[in-house]
Amino acid sequence: MTQASSASLEMAIALPLGVVANQLMRIESELRLLNMKALDLGRERGDERITGLIEKRLENINEALDSIRALVSDIEEDIQPRAGGAAGAPAKQKTSRGAAYTDRDD
Repeated sequence: MTQASSASLEMAIALPLGVVANQLMRIESELRLLNMKALDLGRERGDERITGLIEKRLENINEALDSIRALVSDIEEDIQPRAGGAAGAPAKQKTSRGAAYTDRDD
C-alpha cells in the first residue's frame, strides 16, 4: 500500500472513527448524569406521563445502540482479511439492517 493511499484511508476511516469514539464517550458521560437524576426521580415516584416519555426514549436509545453494535461488528469484520474465499467474492451479503445471510442458489 502506498503512503498516499494509507493517508487517504486514515482520513476517510480512522480519523472519523476517532471522532465518533469521542462523541460516544461524551454521550456515556451524559447518560451517567441522567442516570443519577433518574435515581432521584425513582425515589420521588415521578409522574407516570413523564416516566412513559422516559421509557420511550430509553427504548429508542437501546434500538440505536443495537444498530451501532451491529455496524461496529460489520466494520470489524470488513477490515479483517477474508479467510478461504476469493478476494472479490465475499461469502456473505448484508441486508440494509446490518444482518448477514449466506449466499445461496434457490
